[in-house]
Amino acid sequence: MMWLLDFLSSIGLDSQAIAAKNGIDDTQHYGHDSLISAQQHKCVLLDAMHAYAGTDLGLTLGLQRSIATHDQLAYLMLSSATLREASNAGLTYQNYSGRFSGNLVVTTFSEIQAQGCYQINAKDALGELRLLAIEDILANIVTTARWVLGQALPITKLRCDYPAPAHIARYESIFQCPIEFDAPATQLFFNAEILDKPLPQASPQSVMLYKRLCEEKSITHSHGDIAWQLSQIIVENPASPPSLHDAAMRLHCSPRTLSRKLLAQGWRYQQLIDQVKEIHARRHLSDPTLSITRISQQLGYADSAGFHRAFKKWTGYSPRAFRQALFNGHIR
Repeated sequence: MMWLLDFLSSIGLDSQAIAAKNGIDDTQHYGHDSLISAQQHKCVLLDAMHAYAGTDLGLTLGLQRSIATHDQLAYLMLSSATLREASNAGLTYQNYSGRFSGNLVVTTFSEIQAQGCYQINAKDALGELRLLAIEDILANIVTTARWVLGQALPITKLRCDYPAPAHIARYESIFQCPIEFDAPATQLFFNAEILDKPLPQASPQSVMLYKRLCEEKSITHSHGDIAWQLSQIIVENPASPPSLHDAAMRLHCSPRTLSRKLLAQGWRYQQLIDQVKEIHARRHLSDPTLSITRISQQLGYADSAGFHRAFKKWTGYSPRAFRQALFNGHIR
């Protein structure tokens, strides 16, 4: 929060007034052990967005986001052997920076026909902040990749699941690739050849140290965020997620307590299972080498008809229509 408020001040916004309005005092945003609630974080961003003169605050935030905001995670990624390893670390601990709680924004990675692909899944529940959240992550991928690689990420294509914004020229300047808006998914593609090239600052010993530190802090951050903890359990095997009882046992509580905590965050267990499966389905459908039958099997459906019904319910598209929209979209 300290960096965010300093950043807002640097672009001419009254960060002290924004902080005070949301009940954040100096002790909170400068104190090392102080925690800002998810609601306070969202309200600060909303107030900043409304006070900002332009429409591109998300991109500006992502480009300017300091490496310090990633703390130990930044050093883990910088010390990794390859971009593939660094990406896995970044996604494993993506709740580390505390941008948004729960599963409001989830980033995944896949490799599709010699292309690396970061996919950003942002819930509509973010409301006005949805575009800002996606743009922040997209732009920060560009910045973080440059830190890690020591060179620009070789981006080949960008798909965005929203209309072209007023600041489209900034997209063209930042990503320098063909861009498709109003796509069924938000995906950033790059040449996969760079994934396994040795990184300039690789250090196996440092990786061991920072991985342990990130694990400790990730546990602290997710403490009480039961939806995030559960999603990490479900993602281990989306085709056969544990029962509510078994999941509760893993989290050392009763099924009743687990359900109550989930409801307090606005979730039911089946909703979390569906979200994990939807994210995986979107990612798999981006790979033309995977048949819809194969994807339905990977997600635990007995037949393609069951997968078709579920995917249509989640997205409004049939799996086939979603895939056609992905590959037949208009590219700028």
